[in-house]
Amino acid sequence: MTVVPNDASALLTISTVLLCAALLWVPGGLAAAAAGLRGWTLAAVAPVLTYAIAGLLGPWMWKVGIPFNPVTFAIGTVVFVGLFALARRFSPGAEPADRWPLRAHLAVGATLLAATAFGAAVLMTAMGDLNAIPQDWDAGYHANGIRYIAETGEGSLYATGRVNWYEVPQGVFYPNAYHLVGAVVFKLGAAPIPAVLNANTALLPGMLALSLVVLVKHFRRRAVTAGYTAIAAVTATSATYDNLWRGPLLPFTVGLALTPVLAVVLDRYLSRPGFDTGAVFGGCAVGLLALHSSTLFNGILFVLPLLAHRWWRAWPRMRRELVLLLIPAGAAALLCAPHLLGALTIGGQIQLMDWPSTFPVSQSVGTLITFQHVIPHPQYWLSVALIIGLATLSHLAGLRWIAWTAALFGVFWVLTASFPQPWVAKATSPWWNDQFRLIALACVPLVVVAGNGLTWVHDHLDRLLRRRVPVLSSIIVLLAFALLTHGLYFRTNVNQAYRAYGYTAREDQSFVVTRDEVRAMQKLGELVRPGERVMNDRMDGTLWMYAIAGVQPVAGHYDGSLEAPSIGLLQARFRDYDRDPAVRDAVRHLNVRYALVGRGWVRQWVDRMPGVRDLDRESFLEKVYENADATVYRLR
Repeated sequence: MTVVPNDASALLTISTVLLCAALLWVPGGLAAAAAGLRGWTLAAVAPVLTYAIAGLLGPWMWKVGIPFNPVTFAIGTVVFVGLFALARRFSPGAEPADRWPLRAHLAVGATLLAATAFGAAVLMTAMGDLNAIPQDWDAGYHANGIRYIAETGEGSLYATGRVNWYEVPQGVFYPNAYHLVGAVVFKLGAAPIPAVLNANTALLPGMLALSLVVLVKHFRRRAVTAGYTAIAAVTATSATYDNLWRGPLLPFTVGLALTPVLAVVLDRYLSRPGFDTGAVFGGCAVGLLALHSSTLFNGILFVLPLLAHRWWRAWPRMRRELVLLLIPAGAAALLCAPHLLGALTIGGQIQLMDWPSTFPVSQSVGTLITFQHVIPHPQYWLSVALIIGLATLSHLAGLRWIAWTAALFGVFWVLTASFPQPWVAKATSPWWNDQFRLIALACVPLVVVAGNGLTWVHDHLDRLLRRRVPVLSSIIVLLAFALLTHGLYFRTNVNQAYRAYGYTAREDQSFVVTRDEVRAMQKLGELVRPGERVMNDRMDGTLWMYAIAGVQPVAGHYDGSLEAPSIGLLQARFRDYDRDPAVRDAVRHLNVRYALVGRGWVRQWVDRMPGVRDLDRESFLEKVYENADATVYRLR
């Protein structure tokens, strides 16, 4: 298997995206169907349950010595489907009647498909090719984690960090449902690891649109509102695209796209308590936790206004429903014991982040309601829809609480963007005090309100036209919105996503992984024997050698925290191999036989690690491969 940037065929691209979609929707879809779900709700719940199934199977199977691979994943899925079917069998009641007519289903379905295609087109245009390598900080970690699980079968919650923290005895905890599903895609398909990452990424805007459509439908709002919400979801830059270049925050953004589903299954369970509805609710909570440590916390905050809406001046209902919530929550906690215990181990390992807070409060609020953040210009027409939606919030009826969800996350956003006090960093530590995460969390509910605003415009136009042609108002509003936003801000969103990708316009010293560096990594795949490691600079992108060629680097991620003494010694003094016995001992200990030096760094302000500077001058190395951007050395 090779990865040549900008060289993925149309067949590889289509087959990989379809395989990724199948693995996201089929396992969880079977479980959801067994639990009695149908239609739109099944479609939205399916990916969450897939991540729940994978996220539980991987760690528990590893504890009893069973590897995680496509076969064991399939067998485990059958077991979970049986459990959901059993829960349904012993549950009374039925799903409420569908309030949408067939015409509404077809219209929303067509709109959702268009929104999904639009989001995928934005990202594929930015990538240029499904094999494009995301250039920022987190991508290499996720890429290496997926390949490690695929090659070793280790489904533990410490597996994704093994390529970097292999010298840490206890390992480093990281939820791995995203990586487990990615490993199955990699094993079953013909695509390299970057294409596996990108296939999942291309589905994310559509996944968010689907979640919000089902949220609107479940709370008995009109189909036209659901359709406009889907369009708004794939238009807002801060809701999705900003977190796909900066980071990219892949598991977080997957979890963000699926978070609205938690509100649906929670309300469904409280409205009709039963083993089946409780199992689906608990399963979705597990799926969010298995994706990322902060995602379930996001979900809890997302649904707090919903619970307040249900319980306002209804204290007996609150007491009864609190008891009901304890049952699936307790079961989910037992199933997720490895995740919860693992999360406790990282408290002393993660440094408290405190990003600069540079916005005045007025700018923070204005940035939020204009969906701007780091793009050059506000998204004014989306903001107009939002303001109209807020003015007509009563039209959302049972979904009015969504505005309070936006306000809750909006407060956290304003705090981290405008207030530098230490207590703000602590209060926002579940999100690493990260402005990109927090504004995205606020924007997701805001696009529902914007969808409500577009519905108001639609209704007034409908009355003006006296409903002579049923779909004419929808067509006019969509076309006008697309025209005013210059194609739903297509170019703005492409430009943002492109900051993570692209090989045609950024071949310069700041480019982290180039074509020639990839070729050097592939050459290493031909030279390096199993068990041997390759010396590399932690910051120059060569950590991708494992994801691309299966070759173990000395430094497997940009993060040098918890760095073992032997690794730190080589980063500082590898070039002193001939002159320093301690360096020779570290080389023998890590079984280093080759070295790879690339060009460019993940951050512009870093410089070459001292240990790998001027290696051409060292007699203990011989050059075995060289091109414009990379050099491979072998120890004599």
